[in-house]
Amino acid sequence: MPVTWKKSPRFKPAVVLERIASVRTVNPEGGASFSGFELEDCLPALQSMMNFPDAASEVDAANLVWRGLAKVKQELTPTTFLAAVNAELAEKLATRERTCYLLTSISIDSRDIPKTLSVADSKISFSPSRYPTRFIKPRAELLRSHKVPIAEDPSNYCRVLIRVKAKAEKVAVSRALRAIDLQRALWCLMGNSRMQLAFGSPALEPINTVRLGSRHSIHVEDGKSATDGLWFEPNFTPAKLFRPNKPAVVQSNSRWALRRIQASKYGDKIVTALLRFVRAFDETEANTAFLRLWGALETLTTPGQADYDRLVQRCAFLFKDTDFHRQLLEHLREYRNASVHAGEESDRARTHCFQLQLYFVNLIWFHLRHAKAFASLDEANEFLDLPVNKVALQNRLLLTKRALKFIA
Repeated sequence: MPVTWKKSPRFKPAVVLERIASVRTVNPEGGASFSGFELEDCLPALQSMMNFPDAASEVDAANLVWRGLAKVKQELTPTTFLAAVNAELAEKLATRERTCYLLTSISIDSRDIPKTLSVADSKISFSPSRYPTRFIKPRAELLRSHKVPIAEDPSNYCRVLIRVKAKAEKVAVSRALRAIDLQRALWCLMGNSRMQLAFGSPALEPINTVRLGSRHSIHVEDGKSATDGLWFEPNFTPAKLFRPNKPAVVQSNSRWALRRIQASKYGDKIVTALLRFVRAFDETEANTAFLRLWGALETLTTPGQADYDRLVQRCAFLFKDTDFHRQLLEHLREYRNASVHAGEESDRARTHCFQLQLYFVNLIWFHLRHAKAFASLDEANEFLDLPVNKVALQNRLLLTKRALKFIA
């Protein structure tokens, strides 16, 4: 399928393209140049107006839009621009994938994890102290040439090498980070504290026990840098090494969880929620972490709609003492609404994060345990909408049996 414009009266790409055309100079020999800063505003707006097919996930969408724009030689219109973008997409898709390696580090004791893991079509290798020799000098040169205002990785961080295949460097980075973050999410589900008491000023470090290092670089097979770019964690805070009390159990549960995700008909949504969870608790600011985790809960309980009544009902259903947990969830809902609509910040925000984590963790384990039971996320949520009263369920069963006889 080609790239298309979104069919919404809200979007008028011709208006944005007209503004770009006013600062564009076409080179007769090929390409175009743009003056001023108009382009910085216009490119993201254009990208938001477009529907990209699944195949476009193989390429960098922002780069696709930019290169398509630069290739339009005639009048710049929605039709000519879209044609150029699709021509660029076809060219990119014809490009062969190449193997890339993302180098980073992680706050986990390497003695407690396998040397290699396969996660989300990526191979992740762990080393206690150093990367393979061919990557050391190119990475060191990158770090020297890109000075970023963040702390260095602690020397005891485990070194991580992630092997991925992609058509573009940015896509390779995204896939590699997705793989290691998915694995981190599973470790954090089991390793994060359930609650922390802070005396005096609130704690300012992230809640996650397993966190990435400060800098990530992407390389090709011979060890050279795949691009001059360097990726880094702007909120990086050094963490203590995570070492589980029962490492064999943690690794067994991690492998089981990955298998269950693959078995689920809506495994992609479970992965999205896990990624939102782990990235939420990488935040140093507790209010921001809370709101991002609330969004992760919405991904599974009320996808596509902000129905907080159902969110509360579906999370409370998971607990035997349903009424009590419904009250706690209503309290968290009130805090969420106050924080969003009134800009309220609470010095107990970190406590609220731990409270909300309880419901997210139980929801994830529910979906993993019942990975094969439901044909879709909607069906799973219909189950969570059932009454918790045994008599009410028996009455519903009786009505269902009567309905089956009736339609027969």
